[in-house]
Amino acid sequence: MANPKIVYDPGTGPTTLNFVYPPRRVPGCVYKAVRHDNLATSGVRESVVERIDQFLELEMEWVLSGPDLSAWASFMIFALGGGQFSFYPDSSQPSFLNCWLEETDFNAQYKAPGKYTFKMTFRQAAT
Repeated sequence: MANPKIVYDPGTGPTTLNFVYPPRRVPGCVYKAVRHDNLATSGVRESVVERIDQFLELEMEWVLSGPDLSAWASFMIFALGGGQFSFYPDSSQPSFLNCWLEETDFNAQYKAPGKYTFKMTFRQAAT
């Protein structure tokens, strides 16, 4: 299995962000419901579900300084602006997920000399 990749278009044509290292501690699935609950005095419960959103949480534990960090910073500037992108869990396969970045900030924290770490959450776009 190959490392993931992200393909996005910042307005200058498709750009590919190849993961140098794979993400770590990726949960199997993350769902969040937008739901309104009402509990009557009689004990009857009513739930109205608007939608159930699916998310992808990634922890990039090792991002190298230099070209790798610069590529991530360029992608994050695009994604922080609300741009939609394609996430390929395995860059050698054609299957992908259309996503948006859920966060509104980006902070690549120091991990070790020449290495940084950050977490991010992608909201899967409706297909």
